[in-house]
Amino acid sequence: MTDVSTTMPRKTARLAWLTRALIADPMALCSVIWLILVLLLIIANTSGIFAGARIDLKARNLPPFDLSFDWRLWFGADALGRPLMARLAEAALTSIGIALVTVLLSVILGTVLGLVAGYFGGLIGAAIMRASDIIMGFPTLLVALVGLYLFGPSVTNLVIVLAITRMPSYIRVARAETLEVRERLFVDAARVFGGGPFWIIRNHILPIVAPTMLTLASVNVAMVMLFESGLSYLGLGVQPPAVSWGLMIAQGQGYLSSAWWLGFFPGLAVMLTTMSFNLLANWFRIVNDPSQHWRLVRRKRQ
Repeated sequence: MTDVSTTMPRKTARLAWLTRALIADPMALCSVIWLILVLLLIIANTSGIFAGARIDLKARNLPPFDLSFDWRLWFGADALGRPLMARLAEAALTSIGIALVTVLLSVILGTVLGLVAGYFGGLIGAAIMRASDIIMGFPTLLVALVGLYLFGPSVTNLVIVLAITRMPSYIRVARAETLEVRERLFVDAARVFGGGPFWIIRNHILPIVAPTMLTLASVNVAMVMLFESGLSYLGLGVQPPAVSWGLMIAQGQGYLSSAWWLGFFPGLAVMLTTMSFNLLANWFRIVNDPSQHWRLVRRKRQ
């Protein structure tokens, strides 16, 4: 039985080490701060602080940073007089939500299929890998365009199409690591002691494969956000009255000469958010690499 008194200090020490490692990487720390600000903006919008659906034609295309107006209009207003800050918060929930759900779906299915293909091999593994090769043979954006054109632009179809196109990367990485891990001595020992295939995969192989999958997933969040923004910009992604950052950029395109902020702020939000996820993915990779994570901890000067 695990001693709770020894488990808790270990968890506390691990959390303290991760905090020091995060502080030691300024770019990763800034990324966390930005994502927290976006989360707070989403929470503020869902709690009713912003009047995102209110239309005020007197405030049409109101420029930003005019402190004489209500604080909700500090980022300006759109063509219908709606506060741009509220629209950005609502779009953040849509864009980030689609990216997270898509990545969660693809990482779960891709990891499971990769583990099965790597551990069992044979016809099952060959079938999974050939299907993965077929999907990877087509550009992601092309598959998404064709799929959304055939089945119609909607959030559900967008998530399904993007999840299918992102699965092969998880399948290939999970299979490659499983092929290496299944030959280790502790896996052979588990088989000798009567461990079944799925029990061995769950308890011995998955814990080793999981950190790599999480790192890959954090990178794919940024990629899926860019794909979603591009498809919404082309009119095949999120449809009005829903809103996403890509759709806001498309709607603000016609006002670039008279109301630049309508397209600038959503584009800036996409850039900063995707960059933050990429920087955190790099930080997470270094933290989980024993040969590199020492670089994140600052040494005290003697």
